[in-house]
Amino acid sequence: MRPLLPKGSITLLICAALILGSTLGCKRLADLAKKKTNDDAPPTTSSTPGNNDAVGNDASLVKKSNLYITECFNKYSNSIVSSYNRYQSWVKDIDAGPTGKETLVYGLYDVTGDGSDCEKAVADAKAMDPELPELEGVADKYVASLKSVVLKIHDVYNYYEQEDYKDDSFAKGKTAHPALIAAFKDFKDVNANFASQVDQLEDRVANEELAKLRAESGNEYEALIVESGIKAKAIKNLLQEKEYEQLTADELTPLIEDFDKTVEAMRSTTTKKIMADSYVRSCDEFTKASKEMMRRIRDGKKFNESERRFIDMGSGWMVDGSPGKVIKAYNDMIMQRRFTRF
Repeated sequence: MRPLLPKGSITLLICAALILGSTLGCKRLADLAKKKTNDDAPPTTSSTPGNNDAVGNDASLVKKSNLYITECFNKYSNSIVSSYNRYQSWVKDIDAGPTGKETLVYGLYDVTGDGSDCEKAVADAKAMDPELPELEGVADKYVASLKSVVLKIHDVYNYYEQEDYKDDSFAKGKTAHPALIAAFKDFKDVNANFASQVDQLEDRVANEELAKLRAESGNEYEALIVESGIKAKAIKNLLQEKEYEQLTADELTPLIEDFDKTVEAMRSTTTKKIMADSYVRSCDEFTKASKEMMRRIRDGKKFNESERRFIDMGSGWMVDGSPGKVIKAYNDMIMQRRFTRF
């Protein structure tokens, strides 16, 4: 199992309580709630849902989506991927496990939490409308795999952190390895499926919201924010769908140029939105990182030994032109979007 490329933060936001992204701004959700409680709305028939029902379903879908995104995926997935990357960076044969003869022993990164918060979020989401049986089934598997791998990580983290392997000739490290790597591999597969399902749901919500913003006057800047997230995600997804060696400048360039057009449109649009300039700057950093990678691929510039060492250790974000740096810039951009209220 090769080093895992972190999936990147899923980008949906629902008001101030949640942290990452801003596909929907707080003002938009407040408007949804206001419309949903409008006593003057005309009556509807069961065969033709009215605007209130549609708005209520939209808000419920966003809330359901964010339980998966913030309490599960964003909270745990990248941390576990980073822990695996740290572990495999010094274990020469990841299937056989540590031998006790390694000259460098880095252990693995710990993970905060035990997965019970994600388990509760998945249960709460399942109780909400609309029903999404395929995603809900995948989410249940994610919880089971998550709790298993976190337990295995917790079991050996202090062992390596305290260098206890020096006292037992790596006995616990060797014994724990088969179950640990099996849990990592299971999580890798389940996480990929969960990420795909959540991505599809997020795409659905984002595209529906973009259409609504474009249909309403006075929402040009808000629409551009949502559009920038959709276009940036297209670049991020390409990096995760293909091996680095399979990427070409010809397929990256139009995606980067398309994203840059939206950023330029945001830059030229007058707005009083809080922290808008900071978000645009974070978009510029994402564009820069993407262009660095495109140029490295176009020019056939290989990673040197030092750069590969950083990448293998899960620190690719420190290497110019690496997918890891693009993913970090993407995550930073999404983090910055939470401060751009609309």
